Amino acid sequence: MAQFDVYPNPSKHQRADIPWIVDIQSDLLSALTTRLVVPLALRKHMPPALPRVLCPALHWGGETLVALPHMAAPIRIRDLGSPKGNLKLEASALAGAIDAVISGI
Repeated sequence: MAQFDVYPNPSKHQRADIPWIVDIQSDLLSALTTRLVVPLALRKHMPPALPRVLCPALHWGGETLVALPHMAAPIRIRDLGSPKGNLKLEASALAGAIDAVISGI
């Protein structure tokens, strides 16, 4: 488990629109049995005009995805499976989006 690792969405019902989730939890909290994740939706399923700070567009795995930090939620580690990649290069955009959710900016 590492911060910004990307996993397939464990919810089969949501996978068509939200195929991925990204772990945003600090590695300092690795003793917990859950990880805080942000859903990553396919850009083509999202409205054309989105607040970029709140819902940044990310490029990963040949797809354009939109982070949905307002839907961040804890998930059990055992439900995550194996990471398929990492979005550490997008850490600033992801942290800024979480900050926007918390601060209301």
